[in-house]
This record gives sequence, structure tokens and C-alpha cells, in this order.
Amino acid sequence: MDTPEKETPEETTPPTPLEQARQAIAQADAIAQRDRNAFEEAIKGFNHAIELLESEEESDTKLHLLGWAEMGKANAYSNSDTQEGIEKAIAGYQVAIKHFDDIKEPSESNKADIAAVWGNIGHTQSRVPAKETLEQATNCFRQSIVILEELPWKDNPRYRHQLAATWLNLGNVYSRQSHPQKPEQRTIDAYEKALEIIDELDKEDTAIGALVASIRASLGRALMWSTQQDHLNLAIASFDETIRTLAGIKEKKDPRLVIEMGSAHANRANLFSRAKPTQDTVQETISSSEFALKIASANEKTHLVAAEISLSARRSYCHAFGMLIGNQPADKQEELHDKASDLLEDGLKLVAHWEQKGAQGLRQSAQHLFHLGCAFYCTQQPHFLPEFVKENLDLEKPDEIMRQSAEKIVAEAIERVNKADAGDSEVASALDETLEKLKAAAPKKDEKPA
Repeated sequence: MDTPEKETPEETTPPTPLEQARQAIAQADAIAQRDRNAFEEAIKGFNHAIELLESEEESDTKLHLLGWAEMGKANAYSNSDTQEGIEKAIAGYQVAIKHFDDIKEPSESNKADIAAVWGNIGHTQSRVPAKETLEQATNCFRQSIVILEELPWKDNPRYRHQLAATWLNLGNVYSRQSHPQKPEQRTIDAYEKALEIIDELDKEDTAIGALVASIRASLGRALMWSTQQDHLNLAIASFDETIRTLAGIKEKKDPRLVIEMGSAHANRANLFSRAKPTQDTVQETISSSEFALKIASANEKTHLVAAEISLSARRSYCHAFGMLIGNQPADKQEELHDKASDLLEDGLKLVAHWEQKGAQGLRQSAQHLFHLGCAFYCTQQPHFLPEFVKENLDLEKPDEIMRQSAEKIVAEAIERVNKADAGDSEVASALDETLEKLKAAAPKKDEKPA
């Protein structure tokens, strides 16, 4: 949130209630910007500003500051990440709009403030995964765009940046409204419009470069699961541009830039891991996976986003190893297998770490890593497969997808061992025992699987 416009008072003049309110707004906003989890402290600061303004005579300055205070308080409520917080945020934004609308002599900046509030309402509504709410969010973003396009945005960097960011947010909502495998053209158009608006500004500037990188990355994410090859090619190009843009930013102190870089590499690796396997695609997968892991691993146990990047990179890395391993000499195969198994097992431990802390949404990563681990041990070291299953699958309360995956792959491993010229009866017995335990752990009829 920008600082509200002000006139510098005389040094000898004690601050007026209006100036005190302005300072309170700036302080509360600084708290919210510094730590989004400190939303309660920020809300107190904005409420203090509103109290200071209540006794003041009606004026455009008072209305302007009230609008900023209500918008800041709504932003803080939105940071609470609760349904109650979202509802209070939307109500607060409506109050802010009323204050801005009541200004008798509105300036261009006031109109930009109103556009910002509409954009904030849209952003808050877009966090509610309901069809009706997402449609309301698109209407808010469109309203914001209409207001901004009436301003001289080509001559004002603030308005240009705000307009591009609003098109980005609209594209994000369009993306969520379409099927991942069939992205809609309006999604692509929104992102390209955002890029067109911001393109003339200096991308080495932190704020501009970060926005351009975010637009490029969002376009890539919207297209990366498409069934159309031209969409996949554009997704790769978008992540490449994201990486180049972030690398060109002069000031890189904001940790969010590092996360965006790691995410771009992880998504790039994912795309190449699903492409037709060639020497080039495998090497690109490994290169981007290594880069993503290097960025994310230091914070993967303290920041959930870093963990998600790390898990994605581990999956892609192991897919690439799977493509390589069959064409390598025995010693190289063993080296690749050891590295892959470490990546997979550490990834499963990472999921367990976050699930113990109550994190949601990582189960699919665990299922994928477990399946890859079973497949690797089946083909390379079947004698270790029973131990891998035992360590990573709770047979008392098994994840049913993981149990089914293990049952199928253990049966395949038994067949492989029995067909081998020098079949190992001890390994076969251990696998047989594991298979029986897996079958016994299957849900009974009328029993809901875990």
C-alpha cells in the first residue's frame, strides 16, 4: 500500500490530528508489510488512526485518510487467512470505497485509490474457491481496470504498474476458472495485456522486474498442464523469461524474488520431465531441478512454499534419473540409484514433517514420491523394496493410493526375481511377505479408505 499524500508540516507546528492519523496509518502499514502474521497489531494501528479522525471536521483530507485507514485495516484482516477475516476485509473495502466516493473534489490519485480497493476486493474474493465468488472477483478486477484506463496511465508509472498488476490478477482468476488441460484464450490474453502495459518500464528496477517475472511465471503455470504442444512451448519460454528477468534485477534483497526463481526452475524441470525423453530434455530437467533444490532446500522445513518447490524438483529429478539409468554402466547405475533414493526418501520425510505441523495439500507429492521409490527399488535393488515400503507406509492406517501402488510394484518385483537366472529365494520370501501384508491392509467392503 502506498503512503497517503501529505504536506510536510512546519517543524515548530505540533502535529494535528490529521497528521497524527497519517503517521498512524503509515506505521500500521509498515507493520503489515513487514510481517503479514502481525495483522492484529496492524489492525490496532489502523483503528487508532480512525479514532483520531472521528473528531475532525468533514473535509476531503479526512475522507482520504479514512479511506486509506479502512483499506489498510481490510488488507490486515485479509492477511489473517481465515473466513472471518476475508468477510471483514471485504466489508472494510466497501467502507473505504464509500469514503473515497464521498470526496467532493477527487484527484486522479483518488480515482487510483478507488481502483486499488476494487482490485483488493477481487484479490480477496479470488481466495475463496467457489464458482460464484470467482466470478465476483473477475467483476471487481474489470471495474478496477475501467477506472485505471480512464487515467493517464501511460504517463504515470504508478498507474501503469497498478493496471498491469490488475490484468495479472484477472488472468490468475481466469486460469482458475478453466480446466488445467484446456486453458482458455482469455487467460493468455490477460497476461499478455499485462506484459504489454508494463513492457516499456525498466525491468532492472525491483518492483517492475518482480511484476514482469510474476506475470511470466503465472502465464507458464496456466499453460504447463495443457494438452496442446504450442501451450507447453509457450510455458517453457515463459519460465525462461521469468528466470532471465529475475536475474537482471539489480536489488535482490526481497526473499520473494528468490522463491519466484526457485519456483520457475521447478516448473521448468517439471515440463521437461514430461517431454519426449531426449538427451537435451533430460539434461534440462536435471539442471533446473538442481537449481530449484539449491534455492529451496535451505528453507524447506521452515517455509511451506520452499517445501513445495523442493518436492516438485525432487520428483522431476528422479524422473530424469529414470530416463538415464537404463543406458548407464553398472557402477553409474548404482550411483544414480543411490542419489535418487536419497532424494525420494528425504522428500517423504519432508512431507511427514509438514503434515505433522498440520500442513495441507502435500499428500499427492507423498504418493508420487512413494510410487517412484517403489519403482526404483523394484528395478534396481528389489532386496531393499520391503524395507522401503515398511519405512514409508503405515500398514495400520495406510494411504490407499500408496498401498495399491506398493501392492502392484511388489508383485512385479516378485515376478522379476523369480524370472532371474539366479533367483534369490530369500529376497522372494521377503517380497512375498510384504505383498501379503499389503493385501491384508486393503480396506474391507463398506470401509472407507484412508
